[in-house]
Amino acid sequence: MQEDYEVETEETEEIDTGRGGLSNGKRALIFVALALVLAAVMVVLWLFASYYDYEEMSSTELANEAETRYTDFRENLLSYSRDGAFYTDYSGNLIWNYTYEMDEPRIESCGDRLLIYDRQGTRMIIQSSAGNVGEISTTLPIVDADVSAGGETAVLMQDGSTGDVTLYAADGSIVASGEVHTANTGYPVAIAVSSDGKRMALSLINLNDGDVKSTLNFYDFGNEGAQQKDNITASYSYSDMVIPDIDFVDDDKLVAFGDTEIVIYTAGSSPKVGAEVFLPDSIISVFHNDSYIGMVYTGSEGNELKVCSLSGAEKYCIPTDTSYTKCEFNKNDEVMLTDGEDISIFTLLGVEKFRYHFNEGFYEMIPWETSKTYVMIEKGAIRRIRLK
Repeated sequence: MQEDYEVETEETEEIDTGRGGLSNGKRALIFVALALVLAAVMVVLWLFASYYDYEEMSSTELANEAETRYTDFRENLLSYSRDGAFYTDYSGNLIWNYTYEMDEPRIESCGDRLLIYDRQGTRMIIQSSAGNVGEISTTLPIVDADVSAGGETAVLMQDGSTGDVTLYAADGSIVASGEVHTANTGYPVAIAVSSDGKRMALSLINLNDGDVKSTLNFYDFGNEGAQQKDNITASYSYSDMVIPDIDFVDDDKLVAFGDTEIVIYTAGSSPKVGAEVFLPDSIISVFHNDSYIGMVYTGSEGNELKVCSLSGAEKYCIPTDTSYTKCEFNKNDEVMLTDGEDISIFTLLGVEKFRYHFNEGFYEMIPWETSKTYVMIEKGAIRRIRLK
């Protein structure tokens, strides 16, 4: 008699002994690690990339006039000359224009306010990205002027041995005004107003007894300054130094540009010295924006470009052989050195991002939508280009 037997079997799990293939989990980890390494390599290559050519993406006709200057204002193009100002988008479409007659037009801007004034003249025009805000006529020739984000305007005027300092409200009325007698306090040479329009700074140079001394006065026209004589809340003096330029920058810190050092003062009604950057004897140029200070000077082996933060910390210092008539920060904090034909652009890492010689020359090169695209203003055209 034959009997049938049924044998029961158990299912067994696959066990990774480490001697065969990798598990799915380990494969995923390796894939992620490789992807991160590749991404890091791509970022490094992008940060340190250099370009020596370009391609044109589009072009728009531009009617240039003699002695016209160009700059970016609120992501559009401002063109200004002795006869007037034009404000267009980068396709050439007119937003506004304003005609005037000035012998030496200068501009200052803060936020959405633009000041156009006639240095050594008596006319000031305040514009916004939307159009005209107002116009002010002064009684004395203008030496220097500045504008706040709200349209308050600080003006330094001088005629002979008497100077005049006036702060105008946004509607053109006078907030404060006073004479500066050079025989007593020195010659006023530069003025600046904070972004809120409540604080002002004035640089004076005293040449009495043959010694040079610079004085920097800080004024507050709010509640704190009202308790102080002449609204002066702080004053600093420097022997053997001239301070021909001052400017309120990021967070309303004030930067004083002396001929031997640059002094950065803290914000507030009673500012203190926050940082100092000492200049080499062989200084050639100094420039700045709201976040950084740049300088070109002659080093032991030729010219060097140095960039510092507003804390005084050095970002980079590199040699440069670019000849230039203009050195400035672009709106993306890149440094541009150019003579109108040769150009070098440096990133905040000190990398020479772009070098080129334009045979026909150009007026301005402005960063555009991506890190490799720029708007180039040249004779007769606005061109959008991509570095390659």
